[in-house]
Amino acid sequence: NRCCRFDGMSNTMRGSAWTQRAATRAGSLLSGGQLRALAVCSAVGVAAGAVAAWERIPLGLPGHKALVWMTPIIAARLLARHRIGATAGTTLAGCSALALGGNLAGGALFLPLVTIAGSLLDLTAAFAERHGLTGWRLIALLALAGGGGNMLCLIKRLVNASYRHYAVSGLSGLSACIVSYAVFGLAAGALGATVGMAGRLKRQG
Repeated sequence: NRCCRFDGMSNTMRGSAWTQRAATRAGSLLSGGQLRALAVCSAVGVAAGAVAAWERIPLGLPGHKALVWMTPIIAARLLARHRIGATAGTTLAGCSALALGGNLAGGALFLPLVTIAGSLLDLTAAFAERHGLTGWRLIALLALAGGGGNMLCLIKRLVNASYRHYAVSGLSGLSACIVSYAVFGLAAGALGATVGMAGRLKRQG
């Protein structure tokens, strides 16, 4: 019986410690400064989604809109330093684009893909911040995350088979789409990281 009581007390203490940690994390995310940071990331996301819905860049290449919506969201995430800043930004970018008649990541059905891409960016940025990564390491890491995030948005083209109409650098069909999405994602990640890092340096100076 004593053993059972001890196990019960131990489980209660562990549960209490976990609850306290969760409450602390939630409190830090909802503090005044963090709320302002989240508001900035959200506003940037809404604006990026609107621009993505309206832009008409005559590139004719799949995945190029990452330069429009992903770049500013990454930069805002690095400047605001909010743990879910990119997730909020990408989700609202998808919502605002959809509300304005855009088709970011494939419309309402595939909207969760944009949110997942934002979560990937948040996790990558948090990893870089924990390990103090700056300079080319930060740019390279977020470029890879941007490439991965944009590749998620490629799923819509796999479903509707629209990849058949594209040709990039001698490649055609699905191969062309994969290369194009990867390249534009890498470029958006690298550009967003560069802008965000430049903004941090300017703020510190």
